[in-house]
This record gives sequence, C-alpha cells and structure tokens, in this order.
Amino acid sequence: MFTRRKTLTIAGVAAAALVIGLAGCSSEPAAEEGPVEIRFTWWGGDARHELTNAALDAFEAANDDITVVRDFGGFDGYLDKITTQYAGGNSPDVIQLYNEVLVEFADRGQLYDLNKAVDEDLLSLEGWPQDVVDMTTVGGELSALTFGSTTHAYFFDETKSAELGVETPAEGYTWDDLGAYSAAIAKASDGKVWGTTDLSHSYQIFEVWAKQRGEEFLTADGIGFTQETLESFWQYWADLRDAGAVPSPDVSTEYLGTPYDAVVQGVVTSTFLFTNQFQSVADSTPSELSISRMPGESPDPGQYLRSAMNLTVSSQSKHPEAAARLVDFLLNSEEANEILGTDRGFPSNADVFGPATTGLEGPSAEAADIFEAVRADGSPAPVPAPIGSAAVNTLFSEYAQQVQFGQLSVSEAATQFLAAAESELG
Repeated sequence: MFTRRKTLTIAGVAAAALVIGLAGCSSEPAAEEGPVEIRFTWWGGDARHELTNAALDAFEAANDDITVVRDFGGFDGYLDKITTQYAGGNSPDVIQLYNEVLVEFADRGQLYDLNKAVDEDLLSLEGWPQDVVDMTTVGGELSALTFGSTTHAYFFDETKSAELGVETPAEGYTWDDLGAYSAAIAKASDGKVWGTTDLSHSYQIFEVWAKQRGEEFLTADGIGFTQETLESFWQYWADLRDAGAVPSPDVSTEYLGTPYDAVVQGVVTSTFLFTNQFQSVADSTPSELSISRMPGESPDPGQYLRSAMNLTVSSQSKHPEAAARLVDFLLNSEEANEILGTDRGFPSNADVFGPATTGLEGPSAEAADIFEAVRADGSPAPVPAPIGSAAVNTLFSEYAQQVQFGQLSVSEAATQFLAAAESELG
C-alpha cells in the first residue's frame, strides 16, 4: 500500500537541523538555458537499480538537454545522507522519500511545490485520484507524488487450511469471521497451528479498523480516533488470545515486522501484508495462497491506496523545471511504467496502470486485482500525518505489546498511549 520501511525521523540527525532549515529556505533559483545536469537519488536493491537506470536512460533519450546523475544505494543510512547533503546546500534535485518524514522536510521548506510544475504544464495530474494527491499535499503545497502505491491485504494458506479441514473465509468476510476461522484452525491442529497472527501491535491494521468506523488514525491536527475505538481493537485481539486462536505473545513478537513469515514457516495460516509483497511471499512457500481484502470492508471500507514511497523535488534544485520533467516522465509516461513495472508498487496514475501491469500473472495479477478493487471502492487516503507520527507509530506497538504480555489492561494501555501520543504530536 508492505514494503518494509523503517520509521526514522530527522530528529535522529538533530545536529544538522538548524543548518538544514536555513539551507532549505533559500529563494527559488532562476531557470537556466541550455543543457542541464540533475541528480536523482533513491534506495533499493539491485533489481530496482537496474529498472530505474533503464527508465532514466529512456528519459535522457527523450530529453537530450537533460543528463541525470544517478545516486543510489541501500536503505541503511539513506536519510542521514540526504540530511547531510541538504545541510551542505547540495541536495539531489529529485529525491525518493518515504511518508514518515515528508511533513518534516516540507515544513522546513526543503521541497519544491510541484503545483508550480503543474501550472507550467511540466507535470500532469491527469489520471491521479484527488485523495492521493491530497495525501502528499502539505500546507497547500504539492510536496511530493507517490512513486508506487500499495494497499492492505489479507492472505490465506489454502493448502494448510484444506489439510486441517477448515474453509477459508469467503469474500465479504467480517472480523468475527476471521476470529472464527482462526479458532477453528487452532482446534483442528490441536493448538500446533493458529489461524492468524496477533496484529494488535500494528498501527496499519488499526488504521483500517478506525476508517471502517468513520475515524482516522492520524489527521493533520493529530489523533483522529476515539479511545473507545482503540479499546475495541485491542480487545478484539485480547479475546482471540484468550481463546487460543492466535499465537502466544512470545511467539507473536518473533513476527512483529514480518507477519507473513509466520505463514511461510507454518506457524499460522493467514495474516496481513501489502499487495506488492504477495508475489515474493508466494514464491517462498510451496502452499497455494489466496489473497483478499481486509476483513470488515463492508459496508464501510477502510482500505485505501497507500504510498509505498514518494518522488520529491528539492527546493535547493537549480533546475526545478528539468527535475519536474523527470518526475512527470517516471510517474506518467507509459514508456517508463512499462520499464519500472510494479517494483515500487502499483502506479497511482490509473492511466498507466495497464502498461505497468502488462504480463502479470499468478499472485502478482491477483494482487493487482485487489489494488484495483480498492481504487474503485476504497476509503479516501489520509492527509499527511503531522511531525511526530513516526514516534506515535512506535508507541502504538509498544503499548499493544504491554497488553499482550499482561502488563497493562486494554483500558490502561489506551489511556496511556493517547497521552504519550498527544505529547509526541505537540
């Protein structure tokens, strides 16, 4: 919507913050004529680098007045590198950035307002859902556009379920249906396998739960849900633990960041992932897997088109027009999307969904169907979360685990979490 992302903040490099703020707030540079050179930075593995370089080659072939210097590597240290470059006034022109730090960069004036590029016909928003555009709009400025989208999904081990004589939930299933399925798996296996993982720690799952109840996890102003809704979520999982339908807390903690591994390893028969992960998980097990939308999506859906990562243009760029042309090419051209495929997730622009997904089959095609179903009938994407949201995400997991291990009651944990979250969000 998951591609695992670490929730780092710029606070981790606070020593550079003042310098960054000053560097980021420089006046907009004047456009220059003639051939220009821009720098593009991103993180990823070898396969992503190969695809991205091929797309950049295609861009240069179509724009012989622009040369793209490629600056790429792994995720570890990525944010520190970008922060240091901003501090030195030498940030890349185009930056792949993730959601948790988007508002922090935007609030410091470090991102070019892409609305200017739209106004100058350098960047098109045709085919883009308005709520997805709003998701990366900060303070009225279009700070980024999603560079690959995903959505939540649930998947089931059909092979193991059949061996245990338990039918997987049908389309349109509820949270209660999931609980009943999980309990049936545990009973049929004599407690050796559970039906699903304990997801009480996941703010991403709670986000869907809250949306299905007409609330939000976080809004631009802070907390967007009631304590009652949070308690109902944590109580749901507490009831499943009490019934022996989900793994014990010591087992659950082994799969906090990678719940799908519990299915691959035969610990559970279903869990949550993001659509762009389904193919790799399916490749990791001989079992037949099925994928569906989240439980409880009717009558009010909670799933939405979620940014896997974003493309931004630095406010320090000496060539923002050329940078915007690159962003437009990568996000909106059929040629680029045929090359990039779905490595970063599915394109938010519906007009290039076809080229990006041509040739998909098996699990990848099934995941694409889920994505398109959410595009057609999903919840609006949330607006950018305020500064401090990454810390709130961490707090959510910490308090949920205290409930899991019996250190706090559901009510105590909800009360304490909300107080701590409000403090982080200011």
